[in-house]
Amino acid sequence: MDSVELKYLLLVSLMLTFSFPPFPTGVLAPLALVVFIRFLRKQPLKSHFRLGYLFGLFWGAFTLFWIAASTLPGAILAITINALHYAVLWWLFGFLRQRNERMALFALPPMWVALEYLRLFSDLRFNWLNLAYTQTYYLPFIQIAEFTGYDGVSFLVVLTAVLLYFVFYGRRGARYWSLATMVILIGATSLFGLWRMKHFSRRTFPLIHAALVQPNVDPYQKWEPAFQEEAFRMLLEASKDLIPLHPHLIVWPETATPFYLRTETDALQEIHQFVDSTGICLLTGTPDYAYFPDEKEYHTYNAAFFFAPGRRFFETYYKMALVPAAESMPFKKTFPFLRKLDVGGGDFFPGDKFSVFEFKVPRFRGKYFGGKYQAVADTSGNQQTTVKLSAVICYESVFPHIVREFIQNGANLLTIITNDGWFGLTNGPYQHYRYAVYRAIENRVSIIRCANTGISGFIDPVGRVLEKAPLGTRRDLIHWIPVRQDLTFYSRHGEWFGKISLGVSFILFFIIFSWVIGRRKLNR
Repeated sequence: MDSVELKYLLLVSLMLTFSFPPFPTGVLAPLALVVFIRFLRKQPLKSHFRLGYLFGLFWGAFTLFWIAASTLPGAILAITINALHYAVLWWLFGFLRQRNERMALFALPPMWVALEYLRLFSDLRFNWLNLAYTQTYYLPFIQIAEFTGYDGVSFLVVLTAVLLYFVFYGRRGARYWSLATMVILIGATSLFGLWRMKHFSRRTFPLIHAALVQPNVDPYQKWEPAFQEEAFRMLLEASKDLIPLHPHLIVWPETATPFYLRTETDALQEIHQFVDSTGICLLTGTPDYAYFPDEKEYHTYNAAFFFAPGRRFFETYYKMALVPAAESMPFKKTFPFLRKLDVGGGDFFPGDKFSVFEFKVPRFRGKYFGGKYQAVADTSGNQQTTVKLSAVICYESVFPHIVREFIQNGANLLTIITNDGWFGLTNGPYQHYRYAVYRAIENRVSIIRCANTGISGFIDPVGRVLEKAPLGTRRDLIHWIPVRQDLTFYSRHGEWFGKISLGVSFILFFIIFSWVIGRRKLNR
């Protein structure tokens, strides 16, 4: 790698890094792609794979460095494997460009989306650097996600980069139509988004009075045996302090109870007594386990338990998408010996059920006004609202197809419970928090996000942050939030945009390869 390559790679990687939260400068993302496309124009095809890999490696290292605070092997795995995607992408782009530059440029948006779509699957899936996540602060622009999912936003970001490339480096005629197309595209998308946001502001929704507890406990300290009882007592006392505010639901964060709650009969009895005496439902994260006689061993799970008044049992959900190398070794079901590798993470197993917790609350209705939802008791007709709650645990929230499955199974309200305290005061918790905005818009559902050390808060169906507790603070929050009423196009049809992009990419390469083979036959 020479000094010119290093200069461009650093510039592009830093531009992409500063386009992600917590920086509200997503406009840098398409500009970074323009710079890299221009740089690749002078490079031979044989160097595209290497440069593409370095592109992904630098970008990943600058944006994902915080993973190492929890697990260095996990950080290395995520960054190095993720970089391979961009090596393949930019090599394919270079291959197309040798045949037809214009085709290569306009093939880049579907190719990019196809890459991001394929990244949703396998035990190595790591979906953090999706380009759509650079746009979370531009709410009007990303409202199209209710139709296309976040794939549509990624497509627009890359297409904007292609149009900007023609504006900067195309011929005079191409510059004018590219600029006009870009202005119309961004303008129409944003105007549509503003209209949708106003539409939802005018609507009246059933409301639920939801609360959360952000305990701000050191994630290492809370697992010390001497501190476990204090950690639980803190959560329970904070919940009791919320009783005068009359919440319908209280949410605690991921692994809020630093012990196997299932076996702690005293703690279970206290929780049941709390919900029965107050009429308040409670959801908490906790580790759990199950014994498998055929395997003669226990499987441990990252779980959520739901408690409702009058029920002498609790309902469970087991996290499905586990963080590679941090919560589970990839492919350990296929190769059991991998469980013996100690890389500083856990040994959890994934769940296989999209749980929905159903309960009823007094019927309140209201609409968005003055930065919040104004609630009025509904005295006509049905006196209760049926709430169907699902708990998305931590890393799962960056996977739209997983969150969508909860909606498909009937959920009309979501919680995201997490413990981002492992990553300290870095970019990681801010990125994770802002990504939840997409899950709200895609499914037009309210989200209660409860994090151990922050950032916790409430997000409404258009992605507005109604209230939040800052990172590294001890806070309890309560807010009226709407209960979803309708399925969106995305909720019904899922990753259709990603699948079409994958299909288009295959067709393009079939055409190019057929053309290359045909040329070779003619030259014989």
